[in-house]
Amino acid sequence: MPADAINYAALARELDSALAGGRIDKIVMSDKSTLMLFVRAGGVNRNLIITAATAPRCYITAGKITATDVPLSFCLHLRRHIGGGVIDKVSAAPFERILTFDITARGDLGEELRRKMIVEIMGKYSNVVLTDGELKISDALKKVSLGEGRPVLPGLKYEFPADETRFFPTDRAAERLRATTGDDDLPAVMVRRMLGLSAATAREIIAEACGGNLAEGAARLLAKPTAPVVYYTGGKPKDFSFCDYATADGERRFFPTLSAAMDEYYAHTAATDVKALAENAVRRTLNAALDKQRKKLGVFEREYAAAQDYEKERILGELITANLYRIKPGERTLTADNWYEGGVTVITLTENTPQEDAQKHFKRYQKKKRTIASLETQIADTKSATDYLESVEAALMNAATADDVAEIAEELEDAGYITRQNAKKRVAVSEPRKYVIDGFDVLVGKSNVQNDRITKEARGEDIWLHTQGFHGSHVVIKARGKEVPRSVIDKAAACAAFFSKARQSENVPVDYTQAKNVHKKKGAAPGKVDYFGAKTVYVTPAPPAE
Repeated sequence: MPADAINYAALARELDSALAGGRIDKIVMSDKSTLMLFVRAGGVNRNLIITAATAPRCYITAGKITATDVPLSFCLHLRRHIGGGVIDKVSAAPFERILTFDITARGDLGEELRRKMIVEIMGKYSNVVLTDGELKISDALKKVSLGEGRPVLPGLKYEFPADETRFFPTDRAAERLRATTGDDDLPAVMVRRMLGLSAATAREIIAEACGGNLAEGAARLLAKPTAPVVYYTGGKPKDFSFCDYATADGERRFFPTLSAAMDEYYAHTAATDVKALAENAVRRTLNAALDKQRKKLGVFEREYAAAQDYEKERILGELITANLYRIKPGERTLTADNWYEGGVTVITLTENTPQEDAQKHFKRYQKKKRTIASLETQIADTKSATDYLESVEAALMNAATADDVAEIAEELEDAGYITRQNAKKRVAVSEPRKYVIDGFDVLVGKSNVQNDRITKEARGEDIWLHTQGFHGSHVVIKARGKEVPRSVIDKAAACAAFFSKARQSENVPVDYTQAKNVHKKKGAAPGKVDYFGAKTVYVTPAPPAE
């Protein structure tokens, strides 16, 4: 996307116009990577969001963030040093995604102090650094030690990133690129060799050059008036820019400010990124739990197999007992007719007396018998736990939002797979997916907890569906006193297959029955039910039309 230095230069001009002379009334942080400055400028309240987390960004937003219950140390530092201060100027470093906020603050004695808040938008290396007027660092959102790259530590002088291998797009040296590479490779080479360019902006500079030199093309692009735009594909924001790029694809929507365009863009993409981060965290927990259960199952099954000869121990004990009269003192073997299994059995005697040998085998018999019973329970419990975790895995696969993921995480907390944080607010239970198929309401559970809820709340004549042999969502067709046509059942079955682990399969079996035939045993895991009287249809997975 073109969120590069060219666009941040335009953003700096916009922020300077909107915030210069504004007072910083309040500073909050929602997490260790995201902060918001509430600025009163020109009689208008502005919310400046800055985040160095996933989808790093800085702009004026129409929204707000929820402050942490206990202020973080960096937040307290900012409040102390720039709270109540006035933003004098906002500028961008040449061809860098770095914004500098020059601020006049007040010291403990009321004296004026010059501060600089430097916001680096550089992917995973994004940061917020506070310095004095001479660029001496007082604190940073992310501290970088010596030896880890460019050091960013309190007491050191702030140094802007330097890359002597790259040059400015407006340099005449840019023309060397045309002499060393073909036009087909030119955009990629420009991104590698020039400062502050995205691939989209590189293509636009080439277009602006019109066969001339690239430096002039860059200059023409920089001189364009601001006309913020968001590009859409399939109704979803894909890119944004400070002006309309002739080389960009997709539908266009124009905005009064670049901040408004970024607000629109990140309202969608940031939510996706947050969801991805949350999903990855839950998936790591799931994978670890599943791996643990599968390893346990392997151990239990090997021990179970090893204990299967417990009857042999009883037979050996009885054969020794029945032949005590034949065993002479000091004999180390007994050859006896085995009337249990047929033939002759040779038994090694290891104890002081034959009676002790017999007792040894009887004790082994009892121990292995108890082990068998215990392992049967443990194997069943482990298989049940594995089955449950796989059902959660299926729900996670179908999670559409960060809230869906949060519900699944809370379910795992309730099940004891994730440690619950103290005083953590419970996630509000969302509504299941809802569709209308040929006039019939169809509900699709988004988690095991939701599966339980929609199944429990279903009326007796409603149609309940679930994939046969695959984990997935419970689906309920609301009959409302009508007979549900087979065509509706088929479409709902395709939906059930789609929201299951059989999504990529064909000819998927889906069971359906009336809801009155579905029952949940007391103590059963979330989403686990028994049903009877079911019929089966075979379908290709597909979601119903929204």
